[in-house]
Amino acid sequence: MVKLLRTKSCANISGKTQILHAIVFMMRYLDVFDPHTSFSCCYYYIITMKIAYVLLTLLTVYMIYGPYKKTYDRENDTMYNEFLVVPCIVLATYQSSACFPMEILWTFSIFLEAVAIIPQLDLLYKIDYVDNYTVGYLVPLGLYRAFYMLNWVYRYYYEGFYNAASVVAGLVMAVLFALVFVRLYLLKRRGRRS
Repeated sequence: MVKLLRTKSCANISGKTQILHAIVFMMRYLDVFDPHTSFSCCYYYIITMKIAYVLLTLLTVYMIYGPYKKTYDRENDTMYNEFLVVPCIVLATYQSSACFPMEILWTFSIFLEAVAIIPQLDLLYKIDYVDNYTVGYLVPLGLYRAFYMLNWVYRYYYEGFYNAASVVAGLVMAVLFALVFVRLYLLKRRGRRS
């Protein structure tokens, strides 16, 4: 979002990845409408953050395909999202821990988030440079996944909680982010980073 506002450009940012993230957050955070949600001490904070994630991601998608569409690299952002979404739907249907729609949608969001970076990775492999804003977007996204994995270890160790879908999706995402970081390193090493 900062890159878009400061540079008035969405160069090097995959609009398709942003669409996938919007779908991820909308599916994962449908529980804000669940009347059975418990009201803990952090309830309003959590609801506010979930709504903010969805709205900011939708705003990013709007800016890429709206006001900044002239700077959008449509020629290189060519990954078909359907090839990522459909398998995630199938996996979620069979791997969900319960047959409730909210649980299936949550599992779908876990699998989709794991592969949502693929259009961005595809775009990075088609370009020969990367700017600091793009690095500043991708590195925290990778760190988010690393902290998420540490959370699994913590929850398993202290709470005995284990979710196979989360672990598999997280490992897939870790491998994909390793590829992203290798590509960023190679672009930087070539001296084409601006």
